[in-house]
Amino acid sequence: MQNAVNLGRKAAAEALIAAETGAHVEDALAQLAPHEPGDRALAWNLALGVLRRRDALDASIVAGAKRSLRTIDPAVRVILRCALYELAFTRTPPHAAVDQAVALTRRLNVGHAAPFVNAVLRNAPPANPDMPGFPDVLVARWRARWGAGADAWMAACNQPAPLFLVPKEDEAGLCRSLQHAGIVATPVGEPGVGPRALSVPPGPVTGFPGFAEGRFWVMDPAALEVADLLAAALPAGATVLDACAAPGGKSLRLASLGYRVTATDSSVDRLPRLYENAQRVGVSLDVSVMDWTAPTGPGAERLYDGVLVDAPCSGLGTVRRHPDIRWRKSTPALLAGHLKTLATRQAALLHQLKRRVKPGGVLVYAVCSPEPEEGEAVARTLSWAIEARVDSTPGAVDPSLGSDAHVAFRFRAPGLG
Repeated sequence: MQNAVNLGRKAAAEALIAAETGAHVEDALAQLAPHEPGDRALAWNLALGVLRRRDALDASIVAGAKRSLRTIDPAVRVILRCALYELAFTRTPPHAAVDQAVALTRRLNVGHAAPFVNAVLRNAPPANPDMPGFPDVLVARWRARWGAGADAWMAACNQPAPLFLVPKEDEAGLCRSLQHAGIVATPVGEPGVGPRALSVPPGPVTGFPGFAEGRFWVMDPAALEVADLLAAALPAGATVLDACAAPGGKSLRLASLGYRVTATDSSVDRLPRLYENAQRVGVSLDVSVMDWTAPTGPGAERLYDGVLVDAPCSGLGTVRRHPDIRWRKSTPALLAGHLKTLATRQAALLHQLKRRVKPGGVLVYAVCSPEPEEGEAVARTLSWAIEARVDSTPGAVDPSLGSDAHVAFRFRAPGLG
């Protein structure tokens, strides 16, 4: 009798296979992970864990197989990575990890490789937990820029991402409600223009006190700081354009502070979550689809007191939350070309949207990336003076704080005089 494959393991492997062909692993997991809570958690933890430790897992595969990774079927590679991750980084009994991997070959239609998988897993050395967890191109780039800070950043990114909540209004009251339910909530950072983010233990936020009542939303402190960079320079009741708004955390922050927010995104598929969060939190947003690289239709010529350009970027500042990003451009040539293409698009978007700022108004340009080609270099293409900035990259903050790496620059538009 063949061993039954755990559905969480099967979903993790299928999501990782999809990621190898360009899909986002989280999108794949959202569709594939089973509904049973334990199996669903296993699927997410296993898939994300494999991506965080892929370099060490691949080194073990090569040592155990005594052949190049390129000669191994992609599905078989994924099965081996999953099993080796369980062997090195979880409490799964070794015999269970091996038996499940062999059974998984049959479920993924590579049953011919079952003897090979069994042999590799029994011969491979344990995955080395001290390896960086990133492709060589990023390791070299970051160590050259940040020194020992790069290793601290990469080590932090190989741990599960922390959870942060942003209160809509009452920071102290939400803290009390959470702590009354046994959820320790710790404010992050110094008081600013609104309630601070709260660090809380990972858990199902839909069951947290205050979720259904719209008392908070999930948002990284670095992203919150970007929204506050704009808010700090605006008068009460000002009009704001969040030009690349989805999934909407910055729009929620600005609206909760009393600004009149127009939230746009170029993809209609990205807007439902923004609608849902705005409705739950109870803030008013003017939401529409708009591609600001070629704007047309209602609102394309409107001017605003403040404009936020949170530009599409490599996302390399969010690799702790989205570990598949680190492997997408894993050679120097691919990474350099990718950053150059993104910077060209970002500069075009920035120069298009500066036209939507009222005279004397405020423009913020931001990316969730620590790469200077997408941040500083693009910001410097604008002739307006930079009056303030935020920087949560590893060179500026302690990576152990757990926030993503963002950079943002605030400009003041020339006045009428």
